[in-house]
Amino acid sequence: MSKYVLGTRGHDYGKGKVKDVFSRIQEDGWSCTQLAFKKLVEGVKSYEDVTPELVKEVEAAMKSVPMDVAVLGTYVELGAVDDRKRQSAVADFISQIPVCKALNIPCMGSETTSLASQPAGTTRGDAMKALLKSLEAIMPVAEEQGVIVALEPVYTCTMNSVETTREILDSMKSPNLKVILDMANLMGPEWVEKQDVLYGRAVENWGDQIMAIHFKGVCYDENGRRSCLLEDSIVDYAAAFDAMKGLPQEVIPVLREEAVPMIAKKDQAFMRRFMER
Repeated sequence: MSKYVLGTRGHDYGKGKVKDVFSRIQEDGWSCTQLAFKKLVEGVKSYEDVTPELVKEVEAAMKSVPMDVAVLGTYVELGAVDDRKRQSAVADFISQIPVCKALNIPCMGSETTSLASQPAGTTRGDAMKALLKSLEAIMPVAEEQGVIVALEPVYTCTMNSVETTREILDSMKSPNLKVILDMANLMGPEWVEKQDVLYGRAVENWGDQIMAIHFKGVCYDENGRRSCLLEDSIVDYAAAFDAMKGLPQEVIPVLREEAVPMIAKKDQAFMRRFMER
């Protein structure tokens, strides 16, 4: 049975000096974090701003606080059918592979482009071809440098389901390509009443490939889907963690998304209820 480690996204604690943000995260009781340079570090507007000096600053903060970074968030448009946009995204992603390696972060995370952001008439098949083209450029570099790439299935994105995730893994056949499970993002409206089936299928198909779990609250009202407090969420966390019992991973980070620092302890108590079942 895997050991779950509680963490949160760094940028939910705002922008600032890396060491200061890491310290606040640790003081609130989180054991690890997800680092997204452009969202956390003041002045980082592009990946070109992730300098060797900044990488050394992060490395020093990780040691001195101390704080484990579970995921290097490098969220770019890998499924974009606009080839110029896609190639730019690939270049950005590849530029961060040496950063991930230098900091010894377990994986780099990305989603796979929302279909709503694609040109009119784009099919999921078109987007899947674009995603595979991106991964064909990325994975040899990741493999050469010993870095894990973890893609997050999102029901509105290119890789939108248990099955499309399995299709991408099978097509690439790379030992360095893994998955981030975001329970809320995998669950489209059609799955709300049968989440036990959804998470069971996910674990059956690629549970042993999960590098991290994202944990957040979502609800539906007259305006559609919205974020909410964990205790008000419709996500069936119990079903998800029951499905994950028996996974072979020694450790899996569970990262609170959309964390509110002032209720960190309350959120941690809520999350532990399911992690310790």
